[in-house]
Amino acid sequence: MLDRSDMMVSVIKSQTLLVDDHPLFRAGLAVSISQQPDLQVVAEASSAREALAILSAEMVDIAVIDVLMPSASGVSLAAQVLEARPRCKVLALSVLDEPVMIATMLQAGASGYALKTQSAAEIMEAMRSVLAGEQYLPPTVSSEAVLSLVRGNTDRPLERLTSREREIFDLLIRGNSNDNIATKLFIARRTVETHRQRIMKKLATHSILDMIRVAAQQGALVE
Repeated sequence: MLDRSDMMVSVIKSQTLLVDDHPLFRAGLAVSISQQPDLQVVAEASSAREALAILSAEMVDIAVIDVLMPSASGVSLAAQVLEARPRCKVLALSVLDEPVMIATMLQAGASGYALKTQSAAEIMEAMRSVLAGEQYLPPTVSSEAVLSLVRGNTDRPLERLTSREREIFDLLIRGNSNDNIATKLFIARRTVETHRQRIMKKLATHSILDMIRVAAQQGALVE
């Protein structure tokens, strides 16, 4: 008589790469994945550079990547991941739930988008969905709105800016002060302040963080 264990079929685990610059969140997610019978963390990365180095050496079935990281946007990283490993699935993960951001990630090649505010079980569900070839969107987000944007109806707020305003915008989101910008562009500090006010009005933003979010949504944050 065969032992019950002899009749059990081993489960092939999907190899997962976690890319997030927040070590505590990344560690917690890694623990949750390790408890799944069909998922396994093969490597972790805190930056786009680390992630791409890992992909060159490891076989990865799914890359779970943070949308907002200091060194590179999730948009550019998603495209680079798929260029390095065309068969790898990409699940974007973020605290941002704006349809424009989600649509931008899908256009970059991500198969799904989950929120960091979702439960671990929901994030596991998202991973399994994209591994199965399905598209995953958070249940709290309008899929119709996102898919409409993916089809090409995306609003492009950065196109509202003049060339000078865009130049100043790019410097602001990269941490430059008004004084630094004035020096780099050979203009008066007051001129920079005036442009900054106009930029915020055109983009309906109230802080540099808001500007960074708009930049991330539009794929304007590059490595």
